[in-house]
Amino acid sequence: MRSEAGLEEMLEAVRHATLRLGGRVAFTYREDHGEPEPGPALEEAGLPGPLVNALNSQGVTRLYKYQYEALETFRRGRDIVIVSGTGTGKTEAFLIPVVEALSRESSARGPRAVIIYPTKALARDQIARMERVAAAVGLRLGVLDGDTPRSMRSKIYADPPDILVTNPDLLHYGMAFSGNIKRLVRNTEYVVLDEFHVYRGVFGSHVRWVLYRLERLAGGSVGFVMAGATIGNPVDLGRSLTGREPDLIKGPPRRRGSVVHLFVDSGPVSRWSMSAAIIAFLASRGVKVLGFVDSQQMAELIARIARRNWRVEVAVHRAGLPAEVRREVEDSFKEGRINAVVATPTMELGIDIGDLDAITMAHLPRSFSSYLQRAGRAGRRGRTGLVATVMADDAIEAYFLRRPMEYFSQEPDPAYVEPGNREIARLHLAAHLLAKGGEPLGRLPLELREAVNELEALGVVRVSGGMVYPEWRRARDYVEAHGGIRAAGPSVRIVDEVTGKQLGSREVPAALYDLYPGAIYYLAGGTYLVLDLDLEALRTKVRRVSDNIGYYTKPIYTIDVIAIHPLEDRKTGPLRLVYADVKLTVVVEGYLAKDEYSGEVISETFLDEPVKWSYWTKGVVTRYPNPGLTDPEDAISAYHALEHALIHAARPVVGASDTDLGGVSYPSGHIVIYDSAPGGNGASRLVFERFERVVDIAENILAGCSCEDGCPKCIFSPYCGVNNRFLSRRKALRVLQAAHRLPRELKLGTPQGSPIA
Repeated sequence: MRSEAGLEEMLEAVRHATLRLGGRVAFTYREDHGEPEPGPALEEAGLPGPLVNALNSQGVTRLYKYQYEALETFRRGRDIVIVSGTGTGKTEAFLIPVVEALSRESSARGPRAVIIYPTKALARDQIARMERVAAAVGLRLGVLDGDTPRSMRSKIYADPPDILVTNPDLLHYGMAFSGNIKRLVRNTEYVVLDEFHVYRGVFGSHVRWVLYRLERLAGGSVGFVMAGATIGNPVDLGRSLTGREPDLIKGPPRRRGSVVHLFVDSGPVSRWSMSAAIIAFLASRGVKVLGFVDSQQMAELIARIARRNWRVEVAVHRAGLPAEVRREVEDSFKEGRINAVVATPTMELGIDIGDLDAITMAHLPRSFSSYLQRAGRAGRRGRTGLVATVMADDAIEAYFLRRPMEYFSQEPDPAYVEPGNREIARLHLAAHLLAKGGEPLGRLPLELREAVNELEALGVVRVSGGMVYPEWRRARDYVEAHGGIRAAGPSVRIVDEVTGKQLGSREVPAALYDLYPGAIYYLAGGTYLVLDLDLEALRTKVRRVSDNIGYYTKPIYTIDVIAIHPLEDRKTGPLRLVYADVKLTVVVEGYLAKDEYSGEVISETFLDEPVKWSYWTKGVVTRYPNPGLTDPEDAISAYHALEHALIHAARPVVGASDTDLGGVSYPSGHIVIYDSAPGGNGASRLVFERFERVVDIAENILAGCSCEDGCPKCIFSPYCGVNNRFLSRRKALRVLQAAHRLPRELKLGTPQGSPIA
């Protein structure tokens, strides 16, 4: 689909799909980009002759300007952060400086550079191009991850390569448990983090400590190179991950090519049905299309609707699937055996799919940076691409449908981590001590020192003579039980009732909302009924059911804040804003069955034994005035609606996904916005810092909707624990207006009354 005629064919397919289901293309925006600004020829950059020859053989005769800036900054011994669009040469921007440095220095035994990718698939997709460049100057690469065969591992341990390509998960476990891996990383001089922008939230907090542990094992300071997509605070994120101040190198936002962006109003059907139709209509015309969705369950649902309703084969690529299944999907897509894939963010990163024509998104992604990354998968190599985003019943989508160019002209959002997450700090302190055997207490960073007493109370570590030592067996057991670095909480095993086989896993607290008894759960193309959920054993049993049941489920739940430990506070107008450690109790009381096609509620069921779990996290607490609402139900309807509007508004301000933040409101006017992850993920910290902007957007949401008193385009939420009951848009607006008129500061006090989430 290289030509304008090909673009028109894709546009016609989208129009046909939307009209067929009663929707419409609501907005069209075209983007055109030229080549990145050129820099010097390779010879003029002072690169070694063999390296110049190797790059010439790949068609590279000169550097882009930003690549040369990265090279020169690296030569001065500085840590660097490289931000540039998809397909603009980021790999060469970090690889050339590292390879040049290694080729000119005396070699110690073992890898002197460790290149870290967030996923195994991405690392293996990049290895061939990196090997060619490294081999030109006599350097060897080795890939070490969970898919590396035992025989190859033995060769790597016996004869280590100069450059080790791996991922944070393997380093995390390997440095704690494997003497071979500890020996491999001891001579590390340079660490490269590719796609570093994904190291945000819980995952970023984990990677921060993995890098700290790696640097400590390497015996001193290593040089850091970070490369990724454009975000709003790359230097801040680099500092959070490494503890050091990097220099910023900025490349272009996109490689040469044209992209047409569409906002599609889904009309009377669900966004899942509309997404499936657009994907099917494009794929049936020979268009290679990649669909994105953030939910594993909705990825399975969209593919199932496309197969059942439109007779088009659509594959699913998501976390939780076996590695061989994901690789088969990738290979089939690249080679043209299938034209359509629906993916979670597992394919958002730089896996080369080749001639990709179109991107669909079932909703606006959690951040504008994520949108740019996904959209950047199409329209590369001089091609014309299409990006269609489905906009449905969502407050932020309605906001940007009214202001579409505000969406495309905004600055990239910031990334965030929560360095004070105690759940994560405890895990990495135990893992670090297993690797080191002991550590002076005074040498540990503050966050790890604060975890010492908690681990000592659990019998995991002991303190003696100013040193901290692991209690070996308990420390190993602790790391094995809490060891995953993709989540902060424990994971629930999903077990087939008939075979007893483990089918997958789901981390807590997400498992509470997906795996309650009676829930419909989609996994690897199959449909399962959840029979029970045992949180003590961290196990749920499921039964395979028909794929044609025609409905999906959503939980009914309550959340209560049972403790607040303030960390920081400030005034925002006449209100007091507190950033705090908060303890939550989640109670899943039942579930709704919703029609797969329309999203309408079919039935409501309450559990005989509600599912209950408590945990600590971070959150923002404030209190709003009562604008004269004497009926208790009127008051809670106002505060509950305002809570929804604030969370909706926070998403674009801090770059949070739908599930990164949660909220609770009280009849006393208290509203708590919290990080969903145990221990915190950093999102609520940004809400605390940028609360005024959040309130501005929330007020626009409340004032800008034309509904009677609340609808999905302003205050309704698909994640509401009480199915969007007790909500009043008009009364919430009155609360905000009353807050503007307060003559003096409103005392915060403590939340009172029954909470609503």
